[in-house]
Amino acid sequence: MEQEMVENPITGAREYTCILEDFDCQQEIARSAFADMLHDKERNQKYHRALCEAIDKVHEAGNIAVVLDIGTGSGLLAMMAAKHGAEVVYACEAFEPVAKCAEQVMKDNHLKDRIRLIPKRSTELDVGPDKDMAERANIIVAEVFDTELIGEGALETFRDALCRLATRDCITVPHAATVYAQVVESPFLRSFHIPNDIEITPELKVEVPGLVRTCPGSPAVFDIQLSQLRRSDFVCVTDQMPIFRHVFSEIDTLKEAETACVYLMSKAEATCHAVIMWWELEMNREDSIHLSCAPYWAHPSGKKQQWRDHWMQAVYFPPYEVRVSRDQELTLVVRRDGFSICVLVSMSETPKTPAVPACRCALHMNASRSRIGALSDRCRHLKFAAALRKVINKESVCLCIGSDIMLPLMASKLGAQVYVVIEDDFAYSLLEEYTKQNEVEAITGITKDARYLSEKEPTKKATVLLGEPHFSTTTLPWHNLKFWFRKHSLQHLMCAPSELVTIPQGFCLKAVGVDFRDLWKIKAPVHDVEGFNLSSFDNLIQNALSITDDPVEPQPLWEYPCKAVTQEFVITQLYMRTNPETTGIISCSGDVPLESNRGECNGVVLWADFELDDSNTVTSGPVEPVVPGKQIVWDRFARQGVYFLTSCELEPKFLKWSFKFTVSSGSMSFSFDVQ
Repeated sequence: MEQEMVENPITGAREYTCILEDFDCQQEIARSAFADMLHDKERNQKYHRALCEAIDKVHEAGNIAVVLDIGTGSGLLAMMAAKHGAEVVYACEAFEPVAKCAEQVMKDNHLKDRIRLIPKRSTELDVGPDKDMAERANIIVAEVFDTELIGEGALETFRDALCRLATRDCITVPHAATVYAQVVESPFLRSFHIPNDIEITPELKVEVPGLVRTCPGSPAVFDIQLSQLRRSDFVCVTDQMPIFRHVFSEIDTLKEAETACVYLMSKAEATCHAVIMWWELEMNREDSIHLSCAPYWAHPSGKKQQWRDHWMQAVYFPPYEVRVSRDQELTLVVRRDGFSICVLVSMSETPKTPAVPACRCALHMNASRSRIGALSDRCRHLKFAAALRKVINKESVCLCIGSDIMLPLMASKLGAQVYVVIEDDFAYSLLEEYTKQNEVEAITGITKDARYLSEKEPTKKATVLLGEPHFSTTTLPWHNLKFWFRKHSLQHLMCAPSELVTIPQGFCLKAVGVDFRDLWKIKAPVHDVEGFNLSSFDNLIQNALSITDDPVEPQPLWEYPCKAVTQEFVITQLYMRTNPETTGIISCSGDVPLESNRGECNGVVLWADFELDDSNTVTSGPVEPVVPGKQIVWDRFARQGVYFLTSCELEPKFLKWSFKFTVSSGSMSFSFDVQ
């Protein structure tokens, strides 16, 4: 065991926690998403077909099949090759725990003696007598792709293999890949990149500062399940167009970097907010086996497409937005290196090459996409404004706790004198930019250990305590209870409890039993894939998950459809007006009926409601009433907590639950079971 100093996400205290010596290794196994890929039936079947076809071709030419499986993972592709009659099969895997597991999987399937497993990267392999590979491969199979296709170094991997490890007539599986792009107008997608101005009334308006509005944003790809967009969320400004094509057996198409300039015709009068991209694999040379990652409107199977979470679609934001008329020509420039992509949309026939985005405003470096989107959520801000209007006047002294931007500005515009506890430098510097843009002066930052609101006026006390609440360290909805603990530690800055107005005044932790259409696959064992027993690989993944993962994980559930199989229910309620009983333990349990004929209960979703006052509540959960048997409509700017259950047909009658909250440590534990 080792000890590591971490910040408690609820109490905010710095404390030591014990971690296993191999925790990082186990976490890498748990995060690798191997299981998700192995649940991808289309991927498995098409790789299997194309690999068998390649082996048959080599045999028809009178040669023995020498197969190299690069990054073998579970060993699945190598076993496919061996079982189909490849005379020589090499499989390389650099991650030692996975390599050892692959060896066991091969043994379980009685193929260990048919495959040479090499615990190295393909770029470290040597060919020759008494070396890693006795001969060059005439078939190379690899699945080394990510959402951008290239992010795992796929092109360099194939380029190196062609130069050093393959014969001149080598067949690659897949044979080729084409990257597609489409320009769209989407205020919704744009809101995850640049916040919008918020206008409650002409007097109560918050403008986004120029530094944020013109920031290029983050270089990190925005990967998303685009098929879950509502049709009203976007307008296709152009048709989809091929941008890059890579033939994995032709080294000239595997350049380290390149720029494509594509001339397009607009289909509508619109603003070019974003460029969405995906790719398609040609699994064989005959181009008869395709695997597409397109969103439903561009996919050959439409909404019946195979679900996958390891390959999604990517959204890129141009450095500036262009407004186009219908049937107007525009130019899309896409630049890539070996690992990343950037874009530009221009009206010029000779546009500049786009630069890799680099955040200048601090927002994109420190806030999640969901959080950036929440800054544009006018419905949420309307509720805060309604609550603030009831209690704030020109005599109010407000103390704001959290990494908030909008609340201090709203309070100040309503006439209050505002003090903000500086939780982190980036949030406060961003607030200062907003303050300048909106010509607000009555906001003062204070440290978390401040003795007074004002050194000049030591008797001044806050009459209103405000929090969204939101903290930059938040990953699960209830982590925002840090507001409650901060309130307790800063009590000396506030007026008497009987006179203090606290917003939010209450917290409610809620849950619902659900039937996930697909998301359950990211944690479920695969057992058997294409006739191969992968139970040893299941055991490796499940053990790593049990060691490293919190039973509840954050997910943006608007991207992952699920329907309710119970009514929503309350787990616990807390009142923010009182201070936390730091010696107390909150423990409760119960059960909720499973609604018959509503589906399987394979998960429980948890979220937090914060009661601002008696008539305004903000939620990180459903935004429409939960109806058993119906798909749940989730807040699209928040992540919910997900507790996965072993999939169970609805023979059970109840979802049983228990909850324990040790207040002193901020530790929450959950247990759910169907019975």
